[in-house]
Amino acid sequence: MTNPGHIPNVAPLSPMPRKRRRSPALPRTLIVLAVTVLLLVLGGETWRLTRSDQGRVAMARWGLGDRDRVVALFAREIRDGLAAAGVPADSVREREPRGEQGAVRWRVGLRPEASLLQANYAVSRRVEELGGVVLSGRETPGARGETRLTLLLGLPKRGLHEVLLVREALPEEPSERPAPRLALVLFGFGDDLDGAVRVFGMPVPFAVALAPDTKTSGAMFRAAHEQGREVVLHIPLEPVNYPQLNPGPGTLLVTMKPDRATGTMRRWLDRSGAVVGVANHMGSLATQDMTLMGAVYRELKRRHLPFIHVRPAAGSVCRPLAAEMGVIYDEPDAVLDAEARAKTTKALDQRWSEILEQARERKRTAVWVRVTPLTREWLGRATTVKRLGGVDLAPLSGVIRRPAVL
Repeated sequence: MTNPGHIPNVAPLSPMPRKRRRSPALPRTLIVLAVTVLLLVLGGETWRLTRSDQGRVAMARWGLGDRDRVVALFAREIRDGLAAAGVPADSVREREPRGEQGAVRWRVGLRPEASLLQANYAVSRRVEELGGVVLSGRETPGARGETRLTLLLGLPKRGLHEVLLVREALPEEPSERPAPRLALVLFGFGDDLDGAVRVFGMPVPFAVALAPDTKTSGAMFRAAHEQGREVVLHIPLEPVNYPQLNPGPGTLLVTMKPDRATGTMRRWLDRSGAVVGVANHMGSLATQDMTLMGAVYRELKRRHLPFIHVRPAAGSVCRPLAAEMGVIYDEPDAVLDAEARAKTTKALDQRWSEILEQARERKRTAVWVRVTPLTREWLGRATTVKRLGGVDLAPLSGVIRRPAVL
């Protein structure tokens, strides 16, 4: 008789073996196809590098390719740059390099009225656009009164061309007055980064005024510095009828506490990189406020930066306050704004003739020009050596008027 409380021994059921999942493997043909496509892409890029001028220069930076070919490419750009600056071909002499790896030597004669800066910029920009670099540049006086500028151009740590620009001394005039100097400052770029970059690359010497706190400010400041442009920080200041008339993001208002205004200036200057000065964008009310402008000036004095006052309002306190606080102060001699918005260049040409005539009577002149499609087209022919008529285009930093002692 079976005991009902007894549970018979039953062998445990063995678990059923689990099927192993096979990891999916790419078909061999797909792998071969991917490798083939990659090799074709790499081959295409390599072919492009070996066929394009920029590619050959890029390869030469790594010690690859034909050095003589790269030397010839840079020689072509140097000749084209000098031609664009108005230098006659018979004023250019090219000599063989010293030694097998030496730099090709050039001697370029410039007329007394020619602009050294313009010739320098035209040559340097052509070489840099091809992928080369300017390794050094030094200006020295000559024994006969000429000015000599020596440029070493080529690849990083490898000079390929040594270009000596020699500007003849002015003929025997009893007057020892140097050539008048004129600096251009372009402004009004807005948020158009692509358009600004195209302007920055123009073969004309000028500075640029750029606003802080816009959507493209950081990229625009970087692009200007990469192109070797002098930069002015164009700060938005409160106008009389604000906010109906708004100078842009981050406008400094007369109701701000001084510490906040100074802190904003510090932040803007830290982000913008090297600048040659600070200018107002609008500000007909702010520039009449002693407290706000004092807060702005405190940071400028700390950094030894000038304030460039564009179109001062009648009640502005900026000039006397700058003298009181020991801040460098200057004003543009002319602003081409309404003329830049016209339909034709007639007004621009007329005003430019007046400005050049005034510049010949002065030692230094600073002109601000609003960037428009009209001025972009006009600027190149307005700054030719013939059109300038003896006026030198100069860096803004060399034109700003500074007191003898600050």
